[in-house]
Parts: sequence; structure tokens; C-alpha cells
Amino acid sequence: MSCFRRSVLALSWRRKLLPPLKLAWKISTCQLLSGRCPWPRAGPFRTSARTAQGPPSSHPSLADLQKDGGQQEQALVTYEDLFEEAQRQSGTRGTYERVLRAFCKRDIRRRGHVEFIYMALRKMPEFGVERELAVYNKLLDVFPKEVFVPRNYIQRMFNHFPRQQECAIQVLEQMENYGILPDVETKTLLIQVFGAKSHPLRKFQRLLYWFPRFRHVNPFPLPQPPPSDPVEIARLGLRRIANDLSSQVTVYQAPRSYLGPDALEVRVPHIVGIQSPDQRDLLARHDSRRPVFVEGPFPLWLRRTCVQYYILRGDPGAESPGIE
Repeated sequence: MSCFRRSVLALSWRRKLLPPLKLAWKISTCQLLSGRCPWPRAGPFRTSARTAQGPPSSHPSLADLQKDGGQQEQALVTYEDLFEEAQRQSGTRGTYERVLRAFCKRDIRRRGHVEFIYMALRKMPEFGVERELAVYNKLLDVFPKEVFVPRNYIQRMFNHFPRQQECAIQVLEQMENYGILPDVETKTLLIQVFGAKSHPLRKFQRLLYWFPRFRHVNPFPLPQPPPSDPVEIARLGLRRIANDLSSQVTVYQAPRSYLGPDALEVRVPHIVGIQSPDQRDLLARHDSRRPVFVEGPFPLWLRRTCVQYYILRGDPGAESPGIE
């Protein structure tokens, strides 16, 4: 308390910022804690020109990040422009990883890493790396290590650094959407970044528990990656619709293209059908004087590929046995 009084006396004598000394001693502790102190406010602090400018509103380009060990240059762009510039060069996995390495070398504290990771997640399909486990691990490696680890049980109980944990959970959810099973390296990175009892690690444990159990649940598994031939895709879709092992798939017309009379390319679509033995028997005994209707198209999604199919429908006749 004596040190505080001496500092108040020195300020009142040198800069005359305080009221008379007798009034200064009457200020209560409650006024000091509540901010209702009657002392006049001092002027703004003087800082250097480098500090007064504040942080830049944008981020360096890919070429600038690779110069002088990651130091910033004059040209500044956003993170989205950074990935777009890399995609114009070559939208491959190597270019994507080069952007991640350039960001990690830019600053040892990894400032702006949350925004960068969200943008990197959005740009994954454009580079074709949305199903690469090694790329997801390198994306988790962008987080600074041992910074967000809770130091006591109170921090662990109140969701320590929630913004960073939600970002890591978003990375794991995108892995779940694409069917990517995390490995031991993913667990090691999560422990180094968030600790052993964090929410991202619990998400990792749930993925590791449920993914092997639901991997072979689908009775109509699709190959990965799906075939590019439209006839093969049609076969897979028809097998899923007609759940009968005795059904037979018939290719009535294969896809082809030819040049028309006006030198324009004419494409002929493919026609693929499936029938069971009972359906063929009913169609053979159908009266030709009664019409058969074609209904459709109906959509069928095979992962990210949509297949359009049609059905033949006829009104049941009185001569058909077993049909009302």
C-alpha cells in the first residue's frame, strides 16, 4: 500500500493528473474496482509506426509465402485467392500440400489457422484430395501444438478453446462424410493439439468404433471409385431396384455417337433393362390389345451419380391368374 501511495504522489507532482492529495486518499476500493475513479484519464499511449499500423487485413500470396523463409512481401491476397492461384498452376495433390507447407512456414504461431483450415476444407474437392487420409493428417498438423491443451479440470470441463475444437471436429466430420477411417497418426495429432480428453478425440473414438461395424451393412455395395461407363452404372442401379437374384440384365442399346447430315455429332443414349422370370411370363401372356404404359423418369442416386430409370406398367386383366 505504501508503494501505491508513493506512485500516486509521484504522478500528482510530475504530470498533475490527480485531484488534490486529500481527495485522492478518500477514493474507496469499490470505486477502483468498479471503474468509477474520479481521476482524469491520461492521453493515448504513444507507439511505434510498426505497431500503430495494426495487422494486415489480408494474407500473402503463394509466391510471397515461399520467399525469404515465409516472410511477407508487398502483394497481399486472401486465403481463397491463395488456393485459386495454386489451382491455376496445377490443381493436384502436390500443389495443395505445397500451400499447406507455405502457410506453416509463414508464422510459427500459425495466426489465422482456423480460417485457413475452413478454406482448405472447401477447396479439397477442387484439387481431388477429399478422399486422401494423408492430406487430412497434414491439415490437422496446421494447428499449433500444445497450445490448446487444458491445464486443469476446470478448463477441460468448460470446453477449452471451443472455436479451435469445433474446427477440428469439422475436419473429422468431412472425413466421415467421405468414408475415410482415421488412423494412429490422426490420434497422435489430436492428442498433441487438444489433449487426451478433448471433444475432437472423442469424435475420433466414435468414428473408430462405428465405422468398422457399418462398413459392410449395405447389401448393394458400390465400388470405390464408381465406374465411369454408363452401362455399368445402369447395371448397378437396376440390381439395386430389382432385388431378385434370378433377374436378368439386358443391354438393348449401347451408347454411341455419329455425325449427322449437318456434320453435327448425334449421341444415341443407352437402354438397359432388367426382368425377372415372373415378369417375363406375365408380359408374354399379356393381351396385345391392352396398352402398356411407360412411367418415369425416376431418379436413383448412386453416391454422387444420378441415374434416371423408367418402368412398364399395364392394367391387370381378368385372364391373368392370381392377379386382382
